[in-house]
Amino acid sequence: MVSHRIPEAAQEDSLSSILDQALVYVVALLLLSIPLFVLTTVSEYGYGKTMFALVAISLLSILWIFSGWAKGTLKIRFPWITIPFLGFVIASLLSLLFAVNGRVVVQSLVLVVFFFQLLLLIANIVRNRKDVALLLLALLVSAFVVSLYGLLQYFGVVRGPFGGTGLGEMISTLGNRNYIGGFLTYLMFPSVILVVSPRWRWVRIVSIIMLAFCFGTAMMLQQTAVVVSLIVTAIAFIVGWAIFRPIAPLRKQRIWILILLLALALVFIVESPSSPLNSITGFSAEETSWIGQLWEKNSGSTRSWDWWVGWEMFVDSPIVGIGLGNYKLNFLEYKADFLTTPRGASYDFYIPRAAQAHNDYVQALAEMGLLGAIAIFGFIATLVASFWRRVRDTKDEDKRLDLLLLACGVVPVFVHALVSFPAHLPASSLAFVAVIGIASSRVYGDVSTRTLTLARWPLRASAIAILVIGFVVSGFAVSDLSANVLMSQGLQQLQRGNIRVAESLLAKSLRYDFAPRQTYYHLASAQMRLDKLDEAWANLEMCMTRYLDEGVYLTYANLGANRGELEKAQVAVDTLLAGRPQAAVERQARYIEAVISLQGKQYDQALQQLESLIQDHPTYETAFIALGDLYLAQGYINSARNNLAEALRLIDKALQRANRRIEANTLVTLAQYAQIRSQIELLNQQRDLVMERLSKLP
Repeated sequence: MVSHRIPEAAQEDSLSSILDQALVYVVALLLLSIPLFVLTTVSEYGYGKTMFALVAISLLSILWIFSGWAKGTLKIRFPWITIPFLGFVIASLLSLLFAVNGRVVVQSLVLVVFFFQLLLLIANIVRNRKDVALLLLALLVSAFVVSLYGLLQYFGVVRGPFGGTGLGEMISTLGNRNYIGGFLTYLMFPSVILVVSPRWRWVRIVSIIMLAFCFGTAMMLQQTAVVVSLIVTAIAFIVGWAIFRPIAPLRKQRIWILILLLALALVFIVESPSSPLNSITGFSAEETSWIGQLWEKNSGSTRSWDWWVGWEMFVDSPIVGIGLGNYKLNFLEYKADFLTTPRGASYDFYIPRAAQAHNDYVQALAEMGLLGAIAIFGFIATLVASFWRRVRDTKDEDKRLDLLLLACGVVPVFVHALVSFPAHLPASSLAFVAVIGIASSRVYGDVSTRTLTLARWPLRASAIAILVIGFVVSGFAVSDLSANVLMSQGLQQLQRGNIRVAESLLAKSLRYDFAPRQTYYHLASAQMRLDKLDEAWANLEMCMTRYLDEGVYLTYANLGANRGELEKAQVAVDTLLAGRPQAAVERQARYIEAVISLQGKQYDQALQQLESLIQDHPTYETAFIALGDLYLAQGYINSARNNLAEALRLIDKALQRANRRIEANTLVTLAQYAQIRSQIELLNQQRDLVMERLSKLP
């Protein structure tokens, strides 16, 4: 009997092939799952996706490095863009110098590093066009499900955020129709590879159907930036094709390309806002021009406000910026500064606090200064040069067409970033790094890359380092996710009136969170209702360097005024009023300003402030109560009686309105219900106080 032994080299090749292919399937699963991953128990959809991505990328990195250990050697391909990316990391670390909160910088930088790590993984594990098709198919299937879910919300089959129908309900698994439109746009051109390259006919047919469906959804969303991005990308593709002329693949696949174009045209006719069938199908019934959509409800002015505020941040720290991720922490203060400038004088409408600048380039300039801007534009220039060299040097026209289509997955990201923030969205960032990773893979040659070979001790040391880093980052991610869930639960209990339970949950959330932010505010709100004013003040002080919005400033100023922290309270009030807030916030801030004057024994000034406040807001019952008390303290009995009687009348009217809203049962969220209940509770307390005051008057 003859024994056939498989040569050791062949066994190693077989093991290497199995490990490599397994990694590709794991990456495909990751690309499919991140856009669809949703946790309804966290503060927002993107947060859950981000934590999930951190854990998944950590595990994938560990699998990759240990597969190299199992093979005995690991060759790592580094695209040229690695150099400007390292410059970005250095600029981010330097931005710590003037950051309000350094932990936010670290947290943001870890996210950027891990998504770039995913890019490197994809660039190294993709080995053939079958792998390319698998990863692109995973992304396209994910986009199709996102589109389908959004369409079902549009028709009310699946509940949206408000329980109705129409465009306002389309948030899908991404949380916002702008996010949906961007994600679909970035995948539109790269997914055409699935139509022109696979051997299997069913892949082409299914891809055409899904592409047409996603294109139709993108048109339905009525996002001008999406349409403009597609137009610019189409022009870029035509220019690229004219320069590099990959004619053969288009000639070979002309039937499939024609079918795809016909499908897209049909969908456009049926679903586009400007379609002649629009009135029949009922899709996108809101007909506005592109310019009208862009500036509708001052959205264009709002964005320009955000950009100018970012510019003020840059001017204040032009070299290293105010800290990566710190734009949202500085917005209200710099908005107030901007409004004092001649340019800011023309912005006479209310704009709420912005967490992002709605322009990734402006935000990068604000947060990382000139160093960050140089790194980012160096990244873009290097990426363009890399694509150019790869397309130019490849002799295979099929691959040349692939590279042009992949480049057209990057172009809309850069265009969309002019009016949005795709770099801050996990699904958008995923599509971006996946496309660049595929284009940088060995499938399309070794141009614009450098290779580092690890073996023996360097390989083992790298494996151990990645293992430790992966577990540490995953541990923080799971802990942060738990903290966010606890915060959401605590906020719900606070809204339901279960104050002690809310305090316990929120305090526990702080212990799990690496960089807690609004949790401090919610915990302080609970402690104020429990009369734990010292603890509430301490948490509000912490919140002032971690999470700042108008509610935080109001609460901080109010508690500060009542505690005798008059200087700090006045600074908060000044910042609020300088930012031209909404009427409700403005009147509360002015009332607190009067309280500060009273606490400082400046009675004449307080009297003037309250009378001016009542003149501007004649239905603000709290101001009438304070004015009545002030007149009473000065011995003006008739004036005190008149103001208190007016306060009682206004309180009764406000109670009637609030009770009617409760009885009408039209509230759709727990937060709205809690707000009305809190208002009724406060009004009843004020009514009892006024009745007591009136009963003691002579």
